[in-house]
Amino acid sequence: MRSVETARRLPAAVLWDMDGTLCDTEPYWFEAERDLVESYGGVWTDDDSQQVVGFDLLDSARYIRAHSPVDLPPHEIVERMLDGVVARLHRAIPWRPGARELLAELNAAGVPCALVTMSWRRFVDPIIAQLPPDSFVAIIAGDDVPDGEGKPKPTPYILGAQACGAEPQDCVAIEDSPTGTRSAVAAGCRVLGVPNVRDIPAQPAVTLVESLAGIGLADLEAIANAPDKPLAHGRRVRTRADHRRLLVVGGLVAATVALLAFAVNRTRDDGPPPLPPGAVAIDVWAPYWTISDITPSLEQRLESIREVSPFWYSALGATDVRLDPNASATATDAFIETARDSNALLVPSILDQMPAGGMAGVLADPTTRAQHIATIVEFAERLDADGIDIDYEQFAFADGSSTWAATQPNWVAFVRELAVALDADDRTLAITIPPVYDASVTGDRGYWVYDHGAIAEYADTIRIMAYDFSTSSPGPIAPLAWVRQVVDGVTLAVPEEHHHKLVLGVPAYGSNWVAATSGTCPASAEGRTNVTTRSVLELAARRNGVPEYDPVTGEWAFSYPLTVDDGTTACVQTREVHWVDAEGIAERVAIARRAGWGGVSLWALGYDDDEAWTSLVAAARVPMSAEPPNTTAPAD
Repeated sequence: MRSVETARRLPAAVLWDMDGTLCDTEPYWFEAERDLVESYGGVWTDDDSQQVVGFDLLDSARYIRAHSPVDLPPHEIVERMLDGVVARLHRAIPWRPGARELLAELNAAGVPCALVTMSWRRFVDPIIAQLPPDSFVAIIAGDDVPDGEGKPKPTPYILGAQACGAEPQDCVAIEDSPTGTRSAVAAGCRVLGVPNVRDIPAQPAVTLVESLAGIGLADLEAIANAPDKPLAHGRRVRTRADHRRLLVVGGLVAATVALLAFAVNRTRDDGPPPLPPGAVAIDVWAPYWTISDITPSLEQRLESIREVSPFWYSALGATDVRLDPNASATATDAFIETARDSNALLVPSILDQMPAGGMAGVLADPTTRAQHIATIVEFAERLDADGIDIDYEQFAFADGSSTWAATQPNWVAFVRELAVALDADDRTLAITIPPVYDASVTGDRGYWVYDHGAIAEYADTIRIMAYDFSTSSPGPIAPLAWVRQVVDGVTLAVPEEHHHKLVLGVPAYGSNWVAATSGTCPASAEGRTNVTTRSVLELAARRNGVPEYDPVTGEWAFSYPLTVDDGTTACVQTREVHWVDAEGIAERVAIARRAGWGGVSLWALGYDDDEAWTSLVAAARVPMSAEPPNTTAPAD
């Protein structure tokens, strides 16, 4: 028998995800989704399927309705997919390595186990039937969870813990997807992450392993008793695989002070030199993944930049700001040192990486809003930044427009209060947000939750993200007509006395799409990928693509065939590449200048080659008297 002392160290319960964790059913779902969409004449790629990995089934169904010709009610979409997946399960259940062995060891040790899955019970039942009786003391299935409360919300794991008679913070959850991990962490659980189809971001309370093979009771004991206990439900935490490393401010982790110690002594001058008459300012975002590309020319680039925004920090809670786990502390420190020694202003970006609704909840409560503002101010002080760029996109792209009316006044109050707090330390506030549109053109007010006109009174600059026009099918990145529409809409929304604060986001990148496919692609086949102005011509030469310029969109494009063969299955993808080059950058700068905006911001530093950078600087410095007439204006 285990001693009483040792028994106390066991997890109170282990909460298992099923799809992709206990058994690898994700390929079955991919096939069922593709069969359904193709039966309606649509195209469904593995990249589409990966977007809904870990989702509640009804949420997956709503996504399919929004991104394909399938117009069935969500419940019927789920039932149709379940028909296909259950039929495949009756042929074979693809258990994941080590999963049944670990489950058996937990059962033998008397550790309660619950299954917490967003699949419905008629899908779960044939899988459970192949396990020993009473392997799970409870099953929380997708149709047991209230609509709208499925993963990534914490409800499923809270219910799983309760069914085991345990508190979530005393449980270990086993998950394979970022969506499920967010759910478990938000509930307060420790998580053992076993990535399958999608990577799971490194974050507090999450231990990542490649496989459950060889994982045993002792490993779960270690996870349950690690010193950095997870936050309890109500204080949500999360990060994303492509953003942030540990840099907790507000006194949460004292060790991070060392990361910022280099910021004590400043040697740079009082900011960038004045702009020539009629010129617009150049700001840039600098993501951590381009540091190695831009380092050789960084000092030269900084000579022309007003504000440089390191793009590797995130807000994960009211008092929690972090550095990306994939970013090199050495490289990011060196970048900031170089930026500080230049005349460019150091204005780091902070992204909202909380779960959907998380930041809205922080801002809705005056107490947590004040805590968050204090955290940002302390972060800026420790980093010795000249200002802060707030890039909180979850309101627009995750929370749902039904929340906007409630969020909008809290957001405006946050911007106002943060601006006052930063100004007291002689620091600036930049806001990065998506646009609003001219309703007479689009019939759509755009992302009005950010109240562009109201916050213009308080922010020093407002950066408008005028890119990512095409997101679900091949097409332009930022077509000129749409950019003009964005500029017109925002110009109308913001009082004229604040137009000089407006900054147009300009892309130096593109997308490489799968436009068509013949044959059966292996699982390793890539979907949409990114290209940059720096690298795209090499791709065109390597694939014998013939770039063609479209003067209407102001972008370049080419296509090429790509054979993908893993020795078992093979397909030919027709790939289509669209991007904005040096000429296109200059055209977009001209649009901002003619509208009377104060600047442009490049996404992103390191995506540009020398030609693109030279074009950007030249376009920003053209005297207004040398501008050609605005050919888009209506004739008299």
